[in-house]
Amino acid sequence: MHRRLIIALILSLSIKLSFATSQASELIIYNGDTLEMLSLPLDPYLGELDKRNEKYPFLKEMCSTGLWRGYQGLWKIENNELFLIDVFQCADKEKSIFRKLFNTDFPIKANWYSGNLFIQHGEVIKYNHTGFSRFYEEETVLEIDKGNQVDQSHFINGYRPDDNNFSNHPDSIITKVFNRIDWKKFPELSKEYCLYAGIKLGQKDSLYIIKAKAPEAYVNEIRTIFNEFPKLKKFYSRGKPLNEVYSFRIIFSEESRKRYSKK
Repeated sequence: MHRRLIIALILSLSIKLSFATSQASELIIYNGDTLEMLSLPLDPYLGELDKRNEKYPFLKEMCSTGLWRGYQGLWKIENNELFLIDVFQCADKEKSIFRKLFNTDFPIKANWYSGNLFIQHGEVIKYNHTGFSRFYEEETVLEIDKGNQVDQSHFINGYRPDDNNFSNHPDSIITKVFNRIDWKKFPELSKEYCLYAGIKLGQKDSLYIIKAKAPEAYVNEIRTIFNEFPKLKKFYSRGKPLNEVYSFRIIFSEESRKRYSKK
């Protein structure tokens, strides 16, 4: 049986956090609901990490690998303005550090922040164990200018019902590649040959060879398959196809030939 090797998964997202572990979201009260927010509007106020740790040493406390920033903010949109309600050290509701940061107990308008707020609705429908790389059924994007809401967009994420193209799941793609190999060209494989290939998914999909440790005939066979590969389904996030990159290997072996050759 061939073994799949996923080397990298790269997501092109408009977020600033890209840790190796999934990170806890900020919280925001929006239209009466407390929702997850995949944005960090407090970061511009806190400043660069080295200066932040010097100015706010209590933020250096190790929380968990799922909260490297050391805090979780509670926000609110009210009358088209963004307010910070509270800040919790290590996401512990019993450990407010709001007064330490602002020397007040009252909500404060986030007039230091300009950018987008990514507010999530529904269930997680796609998840990657890194940073904020998770996708919910729906998402509201608010554009903020110096603490004022100036625009709003709402998106339905996921695969579109009318998309009948081939599955973009790596396992499905790899199996399709093996099934399309003309194994009659490669009878009785006495040794293994390996090709490393990549898949780019997004606005424009592509399959390509990264490195080949195989004779030219094997390389040409995979190139032909890639050139004729069917169109792939697209996962939409914020109204655009999600950009992803996978790497895997294709092993020509007697075992693979017996398993995938057409009878």
